[in-house]
Amino acid sequence: MRFKTPSGLLAFCCGALFLTGCPEAEEEPHVHDHEMGVVEFGTSCNEQANDEIDAGLAHLHHMMYEQARPHFEAAAEADPDCAIAHWGVAMTSFQPLWHPTPEQGLERGKEAVAAAREIGAPTEREQGYIGAVEAFFTDPQPAQDSRARDHEARVRAWKQAQRDLHEAHPEDVDAAAFYALAKVCYAMAQYSPHEEHDYTLEREAGALIEEYFDDHPEHPGLFHYLIHAYDSAELAPKAEEVAREYDKIAPDTVHALHMPSHIFVRLGHWEENVEWNERSAEAALREWEIDAHASAHYVHALDYIMYGHLQLGDEGGARETLEQVQAVEELYAAPFAGYNLAAPQARYYLEQQKWKEAAELEPRYPDVLDWDEFPAADALFHYARGLGAARSDDLEQARTEREHIAECVTALREAGDDYWAFMTEALGKAVEAWVLYEDGQTEEALELMSDAADLEDSMDKHPTTPGEILPVRELYGELLLREGRAADARAAFEAALERTPNRRNARAGLERAEAALED
Repeated sequence: MRFKTPSGLLAFCCGALFLTGCPEAEEEPHVHDHEMGVVEFGTSCNEQANDEIDAGLAHLHHMMYEQARPHFEAAAEADPDCAIAHWGVAMTSFQPLWHPTPEQGLERGKEAVAAAREIGAPTEREQGYIGAVEAFFTDPQPAQDSRARDHEARVRAWKQAQRDLHEAHPEDVDAAAFYALAKVCYAMAQYSPHEEHDYTLEREAGALIEEYFDDHPEHPGLFHYLIHAYDSAELAPKAEEVAREYDKIAPDTVHALHMPSHIFVRLGHWEENVEWNERSAEAALREWEIDAHASAHYVHALDYIMYGHLQLGDEGGARETLEQVQAVEELYAAPFAGYNLAAPQARYYLEQQKWKEAAELEPRYPDVLDWDEFPAADALFHYARGLGAARSDDLEQARTEREHIAECVTALREAGDDYWAFMTEALGKAVEAWVLYEDGQTEEALELMSDAADLEDSMDKHPTTPGEILPVRELYGELLLREGRAADARAAFEAALERTPNRRNARAGLERAEAALED
C-alpha cells in the first residue's frame, strides 16, 4: 500500500513552539500527513507499533532522522516487547553520509542497541537488522587515531553486516537499500587528497538498487540512495530519470523535493535546480511551523537556489535569496546548517566578482549559531573576504583573512574532521596565492594556486554543497590568462568544467582563453 503517516498519529500540540522559543519544541512528536512512498517493513510487533515503525522508516529513508526518531520511540511505547523499535532509534542516531557521529549520537545508539538486545528479537530477520546497526555502534578495535578514521571503521563494519543481512534476505528491499547506502557511505569515507576516485562502490550500489525498482517502484530508499550513488559528474546521467520522478512518491517531503537537484547540479541543469529547491524551501517553511529541524533543510535549499541563480546570471533572484538567508532568525544546528548559511553569502559576491563587497562581508552572520562549532563554514566568510581584499589591493586584510582560514583548518584537524580540513586548506592556499600574485611573486603564486586546485579537485564534492564557493581551478585559469598563458588557461577551465559542468564563470573563462589563442 502507499504509505501515509496517519494524521492522528503522534499529535503535536503547539504548531509554533520552535518559533516562540518554547524549549519543548524539539521533544514533542510531529504530525506528517503527506505521502512519503511505500514502506511495508513487517515485524513481529503489534499493529500500532508496526504503523509507527513504517512511519519512522519512511522518514529514515528520506534521511529525515530527527523526524523519524519519535515514531520509533512511539513504537517502543506501544509494544514494550518490540525490540526492532529500538533498532530504529539506533538507525536515527547516526548520519553516515553526512559526517562522523558526535558523542551524543554514539551514546544514544549504543543505548538503543542494548535495549533491543535486552528485549530480544523473536525472528532471525529482526536479529539481523539489530546486529547490523550494532556493528556500527561497536567501538573499533584497535581504537582509531582520529574521528574521521573512527567513522570509516564504523561504516566499514556496518557495510559488512548489511551485506550479510542482504545475502540472508535477498527478497528484503529495505535490507538491500541499506546495504547500498552503506556502500555509498563507505566510499565517501575513503577520500584521500591527491588520489583519484574511481566510483566502484557507487556503481555497485546503484546497480544493486536498480534490481529492486520493478518490484518496488515507490520505495523511498531506492529513489534516495540511487541519487546519492550516482551523485557525480561521471555517473549523474544514470540517475536523471529517477531524479525527475522522486516527487511523485513524496510530493510534499522536504528532502525528497531537494534531492533531485544533486543530479541537476552535476549536469548543469540550473533552472530545474532552482525550481526543485524552491519547492523544497517552501515545504520546509511549512514544516518549520511544527518542526524545528526543518529550518536546516530550509537553508540547505537556499544554498542550492543561490547557486542556480548565479549560474543563470539572475542577479535579482540571487539578491532575493541573499535577503532570505540573512533574514533567518533561528536555526537548528544540524551538521550542514552552518555551511549552508555561510555559503550563499560568500557565493553571491565571489561569483559576481564583487570584490570590494566580498571584502566587507560580515563574518558569522546572521548570529543564529555557535559559529565556533562550524569552522568549515566560518572559513567561507574569510575566503570571500580574503579573495575580495586581494582583488581590491588590500593585501594586509587579505593576509589577515588567510590567517583566519588557517585557524579554521587547525580547528578542523583537532576535531578529526579531515575532509573539511583539506577542503578548507585549499581555500587558504588560494587566498595566499592571490596575495603572492598581487605582490609580484608570479611564479610562486601560480605554483601555489595549482597546488590548491589539485587539492580541491582530488576531494569529491560533499553532499552538503551544490559546489565549491568559487572553484580554485577557475582562479588558477584566471591567473594563467593574466599571464598570457592561454593554452594552459584553456586546459584549466576545461578541467573545471569536467568537474562542474556548465558553470557560468568557467564557460566565460574558457571562451576568453580560446579567443586569446585565436588572436
